Amino acid sequence: MHTSGQAALLYGAISIYLGLSTGTVRASVSIPHSSTITQCVNASPSIMVRDGPSGAHEHVGSVYYGEPVKIWNSAVGYHEFTSSDGISGWASTSFFDVYETAPPGDKKTETDMRYELAKAGYPFAGTAPLAEIKRVYAQTAVGHFPEELPTNDYAMGTAVASEYKPGNGPMFTPWAAEVSEFSVHPEYPRPQMTREEWLNLNGLWQYQNAHHGESPPIGHDLDERILVPFPVESSLSGIMRHVDRAWYRQLVDIPTTWTGHRVLLHFGAVDWEAHVYVNGRDVATHWGGYDPFTVDITDALTSTGPQEILVGVFDPTDSGEQPRGKQVHSPTDIWYTASTGIWQTAWLEPVPGTWVDSLQITPQVDQGRVNVTTQVAGNNIDTSVLVEVIDGGRIIATGYGAANTELTIPIPHPKLWSPSNPHLYDLRVRLLRQGQYVDVVGSYFGMRKIEVSSDGRVSRLKLNGQPIFQVGVLDQGYWPDGLYTAPTDAALRYDIEVAKSLGYNLVRKHMKIEPDRWYYWADRLGMLVWQDMPMANNWGAWGQNVYQDELRRMIDSLYNHPSIIVWVIFNENWGQFNATELATIVKHRDPTRLVIGATGYAEQGVGDLVSFHSYGRVEFPAMDTNQAKALAEWGGLGLPVPGHTWSSGELRWAEPAHIESTSDPSQFLHRYNDYVNQIRQLRDSVGLSGAIYSQLTDVERETTGLLTYDRTTLKINSSELSAINRSLN
Repeated sequence: MHTSGQAALLYGAISIYLGLSTGTVRASVSIPHSSTITQCVNASPSIMVRDGPSGAHEHVGSVYYGEPVKIWNSAVGYHEFTSSDGISGWASTSFFDVYETAPPGDKKTETDMRYELAKAGYPFAGTAPLAEIKRVYAQTAVGHFPEELPTNDYAMGTAVASEYKPGNGPMFTPWAAEVSEFSVHPEYPRPQMTREEWLNLNGLWQYQNAHHGESPPIGHDLDERILVPFPVESSLSGIMRHVDRAWYRQLVDIPTTWTGHRVLLHFGAVDWEAHVYVNGRDVATHWGGYDPFTVDITDALTSTGPQEILVGVFDPTDSGEQPRGKQVHSPTDIWYTASTGIWQTAWLEPVPGTWVDSLQITPQVDQGRVNVTTQVAGNNIDTSVLVEVIDGGRIIATGYGAANTELTIPIPHPKLWSPSNPHLYDLRVRLLRQGQYVDVVGSYFGMRKIEVSSDGRVSRLKLNGQPIFQVGVLDQGYWPDGLYTAPTDAALRYDIEVAKSLGYNLVRKHMKIEPDRWYYWADRLGMLVWQDMPMANNWGAWGQNVYQDELRRMIDSLYNHPSIIVWVIFNENWGQFNATELATIVKHRDPTRLVIGATGYAEQGVGDLVSFHSYGRVEFPAMDTNQAKALAEWGGLGLPVPGHTWSSGELRWAEPAHIESTSDPSQFLHRYNDYVNQIRQLRDSVGLSGAIYSQLTDVERETTGLLTYDRTTLKINSSELSAINRSLN
């Protein structure tokens, strides 16, 4: 923790993003140097500040954009400050931006700042943009009081003696410079079931390679350090090498305020097998690389001292039968680098002895209502549930009933969710026992309906009763620096915003399942989603059973997101088996969405939509079916951008055989427009309901993206491409 003298080293601007039902609000607060108040321009809107560090504390007031504040204290990634209006509170250091005007007598040159940050251990001191250098410098105690440099683990956002250094990867995104061991995915990871009190476990963990059959290294320090939640093979993990087996270890202090509560350990995703030990006790084993899982670790905790969490992982990648998407041991062509281990946020959460375990939210547009089922864990005798629907901060509807039963709540004058109007209702669920509130969680939902029905000539896809042409883009969800894991939440949001700005209303999430926050941004920004089940080899009965099990868990874990409108069971014939039977199972499990048995082969009768893949030309085979029709993949226009490719030498330009190379942005747009003209004819002649361009970004050796893999270059003129796409609606 810093003294006020050390805090005087800071100047900058706090930028806090608040996800509200009415949109996302950005606000900034200037931080003065020493006792000097540096004035910024005041502007609306305001932000709410808390009465203590972490999201567990109450809001205490508002601070307006640009209002001067004074830093007094820091603790665990938060700063305590007082505004000129006397508001005192805390805000996260992870959202600091640069304030351009340094106080007189304390101006630093770019060279000075880069040099001092490099000495302090900041890994991007030589490569980060100047604005990011200023932002990090503003948070970092360097170059002033060397005898007082902090040695604790929370050194004002960036450690002076950092243990973290990313691997020397071939390419980084702009957001990589914002990643440090003290600021890595700080957002609450589960937007559709939130609690105020939680503890983020992202950051440096102990790490070492593992071997089959060895005993867990309980109570022992491990050899290396890894930055969770980045996969072992990624450069941002700091390891950047492939392993099939590994150990993770972390020591955690449980807050004293959690005494008397159950303590849950959550993992967003671990690829593929995870064995979890707490204080030497085997508490859980989980199989599945894409779905979240939770362990009640209360009975394994000790009364004092740090708690040891040990996780052993195993991921056979393409040597096994488990779902693994496009991950392979030897990346080439359309197959990519593996992502082993913890690759989504890990966190702890206190809950009462009886708590809300899960929610299932089902909008029913035609009936003007929403159905909510609250599953309760622990002792659920004499428990009831109060559900409040909130719009614009006002409770507009309520439901009350027994736990573990479906409540039906009428919604007055429903506002329907769509890409053009992605309206979301907030939800508050209170668990009661004998008239007393024992747990409360927050959530949200969108009122939308997706269906296939005839227009009198052909079957078409309809959203909220109206025909909508799906102008889609395929997204692999890979990052050059984080592989399966985006460097920041802003990076997740960016991809969706770019797709929307280019005139797309649909993203096909291809062969990967994303963290909840990706779907949160799709919900909030208004992007329809086709969700693929990641492929598996499925050589035999074991693999097929595992595939079906993980398919069910994918549906259950993502069920509440209004953006998802289609489940894709198989891509082409990749591991395909029993497509008709599985389509029936999926439809029974989730009758509110559409199902595709297998994309690419125009299989009639399997699912709600029949699809086809067409590269090098645009065509759709003639067929007599009541299914809607969609071009699930088309395009593949290759345009490498020198200086923004994944590999050097021959591999830099290597492309799959089905790719059509283009020489420059003009030719790219010309060919794209030719194809869209053909798609428009299919829309009118055979009743095509959608077409999905492949793809949004370059990925490793593929150069068919609209964006380069590092997300720094949009290859074509956005307004021209948007106009072409809009012509399909």
